[in-house]
Amino acid sequence: MRRRTLGNTALVVTALLTLTGLGVAIANAATTDTATSSECADVFLTTDPAGDAAGKLCTAVEADGTAVSGVALTFTPSAACTSKVMLRVSGVDPAGAEFGQVAEVACGSGAASASFTPVKAIAPDTFLCGTLLADRFTAAQACVALS
Repeated sequence: MRRRTLGNTALVVTALLTLTGLGVAIANAATTDTATSSECADVFLTTDPAGDAAGKLCTAVEADGTAVSGVALTFTPSAACTSKVMLRVSGVDPAGAEFGQVAEVACGSGAASASFTPVKAIAPDTFLCGTLLADRFTAAQACVALS
């Protein structure tokens, strides 16, 4: 009788572990894996001394394939910046229409940054681009490819 009970217990434990493992596998398959991709571009002065390096513009996109969760644009100046700059995000939606959003942000001691959620998805094999628009700086653009 004792041997039979241990055998039944082993079968029950094996079945529970199998079901638990299957449940974990299904739960893992149901979660989305968003990833953050980023690109940066050099920014240059347009005023005297024109052409000198002025910092970096970076575009970071949080996405799962072409499904976009958010976009962050950051301008990090190499010297003190006390004015405001405009940061723009743009791209193409799945229907082929161009979109864009602009934010005017203060360019303080560290960096100027803005967060966007422009669309839920973009067209496959296209780019989401961040652009810096300011009088003193070149119109730098940093684009992230999504597919």
